[in-house]
Amino acid sequence: METYYQRHKLMINLLVVILLGFGFFIVHLQTPFSFLTTKPTLFVLLIVSLVLLTINTVPLPPKGNSLSMDSAIFLAILFVFGLNLSLWTLLASGVVYGLLKRDIAWWKHLVNFAMYALMITGAHYIFLWTGGAIGFLQASNLLSYLTTLISYFFINILIIGVFFYSMNHPQLIQEMKSTLQKSVSNYAISLASALLLALLFESDAVLGLIIFTVIILLVSKGFKEYFYLNEEINKDRSYRQQILNSLPVGIITADDKQSNFSLNTSASCLLDLDAQEIRDVIMMNEPPLFNASFWEIMLSKRICQNVKVSYSRGGEDLHLLVSQSVLHDEENNIIGRIFYFIDITETEELEKRMHQSEKLAALGELAAGAAHEIRNPLAVLHGFFSLMKQSFTKEELEKYQVPLLIKEFDRINAIIEDMLLMARPGAPRLQETTFKSIIDQIPSYRDVTENELELKVMLDDTKVMLDLKQMKQVIYNLYRNSRESIKGKGVITISSQKENGKYLLFFKDNGTGIKDEMKKSLFHPFHTSKETGTGLGLTIVQRIIENHEGSIEVYETSSSGTTFLITLPLSSY
Repeated sequence: METYYQRHKLMINLLVVILLGFGFFIVHLQTPFSFLTTKPTLFVLLIVSLVLLTINTVPLPPKGNSLSMDSAIFLAILFVFGLNLSLWTLLASGVVYGLLKRDIAWWKHLVNFAMYALMITGAHYIFLWTGGAIGFLQASNLLSYLTTLISYFFINILIIGVFFYSMNHPQLIQEMKSTLQKSVSNYAISLASALLLALLFESDAVLGLIIFTVIILLVSKGFKEYFYLNEEINKDRSYRQQILNSLPVGIITADDKQSNFSLNTSASCLLDLDAQEIRDVIMMNEPPLFNASFWEIMLSKRICQNVKVSYSRGGEDLHLLVSQSVLHDEENNIIGRIFYFIDITETEELEKRMHQSEKLAALGELAAGAAHEIRNPLAVLHGFFSLMKQSFTKEELEKYQVPLLIKEFDRINAIIEDMLLMARPGAPRLQETTFKSIIDQIPSYRDVTENELELKVMLDDTKVMLDLKQMKQVIYNLYRNSRESIKGKGVITISSQKENGKYLLFFKDNGTGIKDEMKKSLFHPFHTSKETGTGLGLTIVQRIIENHEGSIEVYETSSSGTTFLITLPLSSY
């Protein structure tokens, strides 16, 4: 409704401008026979010049602005020959221009003609009112020439303001001020050009008009070539800037006095700072307390290559590889420096995982070599203690702590079993199955009432390529950890979902959660917070999952529980 009202209001105002313009034109128009009979060539040349200069405007910055010199011709005709010839040349040139530019809507031609008619007529009366005399240039008319230009300029701005008002422009005042500022210099050039053309009319009107038109056309062509070259330079600069912004490398350049600097998009994103914030740090010339190691390298101007530093960003710890080199100009003089850095957080994490794998491999070799040697004497000792348990009296068993010894032997045996499993989990023998069927095959999960545990299984029938035996071990280890974490009544929930070609398995409990200092080394071997734990359960789980080309992580943890997330690839067929 509002858009319709605005369009209706605009149409009314356009109609008013058209009627006023044509009304003033008709009232003041007189026959040009006397001029046509004496100077027909000049009249034709005026029309040709107006059409050429209307089509070939002088481009001005910024792109999209231009200076049309037709106003200079209208003012020169007005000063030398009067209103009647100005209106006739306006009509004739408008008709010719309309025929040449038939792609422009007809009503726009009418509005343009009406605006010029109002501007020329209004300027004529101001010229006469201020004492101007029609004819060749006179020094006594300088004030009239200036006031004529101002009135011409004012009428144009007034009509433009009416159009803005019709469209309910939200920033009418600001737009009008901007238009005024942009137009003042243009109209000053128009007045100077009009006075120059009036002087040329005095010596030889035809030759002067030809010279004026040719000069303006050459200026227009020169400016167009300049703007074309400038646009190509801007495109090239923009292209190079896009390349810099597309690089995954943060780049900051600064001069020796640190009065000027630039940065690319990656630098702002990696540091989570805008240009002004980085400028403030540079201008302080002292590294801030926060991320001091990073800023110290930059502010010290020290030339370096590939220095690892840590950087905290919004609670996230990054690892950056920082370098700094000198910046040369075309004459190879040092004018500043280039500070650049890349995010190697993922690489660092990968290196940690590689080191972890190396430690696991070394531990596996140790476990494989030692486990069998330990189990043989252990089995003998365990057998003797079992016989002692059967043959000793109750008092003798308590005296020699035989049950405790047997329990500790069982614990040693469990550690050895875990070490062997971790050392040699073996390549998974994959077959297509579901986690739901795996859990159904584990009888111990069906009886959870003794610990007052509730097991909720919310799995779909999505098939995944798995090693049944190894994945049972994964589920068992996670279940055992959750059960020990709950310590009594609680709920263990196993759920799943599919996302981007991955199978996500969530193993959630409402236990006591994992402490922050434990999270970083959670999957390290022999790392446990339990009094009776071996610290190998999650290490085994991680190794089995990685052998399935998947990953495991702590999805979330708090005092109200922990959720592990296992991500596995889905079958491709």
